[in-house]
Amino acid sequence: AEQIIANIARTSFPHKKIKVICPDSASNQKGHSRQLIQRAIDSCSLAGGGHVIISKGIYYLKGNLVLKSDVNLHLEKDAYLLFSGKADDFLPEVWTRWEGTELYGHSPMIYAKHATNIAITGQGTIDAQGGREFASWSQIEVSDRNRLRKMGEKLIPVTERIFGKGTILRPSCIQFMGCSRILVEGITIKNSPFWTIHPVYCDNVIVRSITIDSHYPNNDGCDPESTSNVLIEECIFRTGDDAIAIKAGRDADGREIGRPSKNIVIRNCLFQSECNGLCIGSEMSGGVENIYMDNIQIGTVKNALYFKSNRDRGGYIRNIQVSNITIERSKGAVLRFETNYFGFRGGRHTSQYENFRINNVKAGCSDHYAIFIDGYEEKPIKNIEIEHFHVQKAPHPYYLR
Repeated sequence: AEQIIANIARTSFPHKKIKVICPDSASNQKGHSRQLIQRAIDSCSLAGGGHVIISKGIYYLKGNLVLKSDVNLHLEKDAYLLFSGKADDFLPEVWTRWEGTELYGHSPMIYAKHATNIAITGQGTIDAQGGREFASWSQIEVSDRNRLRKMGEKLIPVTERIFGKGTILRPSCIQFMGCSRILVEGITIKNSPFWTIHPVYCDNVIVRSITIDSHYPNNDGCDPESTSNVLIEECIFRTGDDAIAIKAGRDADGREIGRPSKNIVIRNCLFQSECNGLCIGSEMSGGVENIYMDNIQIGTVKNALYFKSNRDRGGYIRNIQVSNITIERSKGAVLRFETNYFGFRGGRHTSQYENFRINNVKAGCSDHYAIFIDGYEEKPIKNIEIEHFHVQKAPHPYYLR
């Protein structure tokens, strides 16, 4: 793990600073804040980079912000970016990945594409207002979701997978697509419409000392997807869905792209999640390997340590080390290996799970299992070492198949 951290290329920015002062409420209501901040980002990047300083105040943002190379977007204490939460403000569509399948869809609140050396830092707050319109889409998205999955399965060209006005696939809050050297540090993020921080096809990512407070459906904390050389540390995640879920694309689309997530270290964090704690999957068709999780405190969750896929996925999960985890309560299992995750559509692509070392886990109680391992004969789950694994109370110590 130390070697992975040492190898992560860091961000660095010229001293140049552009300061954005909060506009008066009339021009703020008209949406001038977004133009001010975007112009500052654009001119800072064009001039060779530096820091765009957002001074204190509430900024009403009717639409996305696009981060550009060599810019550190720095939110001073009491700077509050309040996004409109209105879906139409996040059009036109951008290139993105939704639950592991590529498409053109609604823009995240903060978006970057093919940028290098970028950061979001400071003591301020980003509020996506995901509850205003987006959150309710989770109840009605099934037809768009199925349409996208069929396109992914048939490998329809991504340029034809347009999910714009009138479609209902929720965007992530902060998404970096194909970027390198990324730092997210210090900030608080609230009310995401979907996954909160979502780096896709990225390299050299550090997420440090941030707080996420987001309780809508699918509000994962940080989901690195097909992304390598990542450090997530000293974060507090209070989330409506998985605190962390490492991903690598879904089914045929994910296998075709074939880009794994690898070399990821997660340490010294606190997770209060309404779903699961530390997860890999279920979208992991490009493969996930070389993951280190250490010194994590987990509150009451469904499954605390959760590796999930099904036979539509293929791919692999391997070389995983988990140590020094404390858990209050698991409603499902403390440690769960799931190869039959829900939504199975009849594929024949069994995932390979191998080389897991789980050490020094202490849990108060589990409502069902301490350890749940469910594999397939044709690709058994291989080489799991578990030591110093203590669960005070559980009706079933283990389920093994």
